[in-house]
Amino acid sequence: MRTRLILMLLTLLPFFSTAQSSMQRQMQSNNAMVRQQNQMFMWQQQQQRDIARNLNNIQTSEDKLANEERKLKKLQTKSTEKEAELKSKQEELASLEKNSENNTDLSKKIEKSKKEIAKSEEKVLQSKTDIEKSSKKIQNFQSQIATAKIKKEELTKKHEEEKRLKEEEKAKKEKEK
Repeated sequence: MRTRLILMLLTLLPFFSTAQSSMQRQMQSNNAMVRQQNQMFMWQQQQQRDIARNLNNIQTSEDKLANEERKLKKLQTKSTEKEAELKSKQEELASLEKNSENNTDLSKKIEKSKKEIAKSEEKVLQSKTDIEKSSKKIQNFQSQIATAKIKKEELTKKHEEEKRLKEEEKAKKEKEK
């Protein structure tokens, strides 16, 4: 009886081992598919985060651009005011110089007026350099926005292409089943 049981187990052992190896192969293929799906899902999430980050960068740059444009307008109005002030001081100096005839009181006013004109000229030059800096910042923001929009378009196209490929793969798998 024991011998029959042992013989029976020995004859059935190959069937059990092949069934077990078949199950292992099936589990491995299932694990590989799940791993691939997880990678694809993580990749899609990363793409969506990249697109959102890019949109945020565009919005931030546009806000900074608007602020800088407002600042530029203020600087331009201040510059025109300073230039007008400088012209009035120069005209005042010219009238003082015409009226001066070795008068010490007028010569003191002329010296004071010349100092004020020098200060006004410095202010005008400073405002012009500020305007140039602001204009450069505006150009920089505009170029940042343009490059960010191009990058956004590329990311969107890439994302759409991956969606399309994924849908095609699903359709192929459904046809195979």
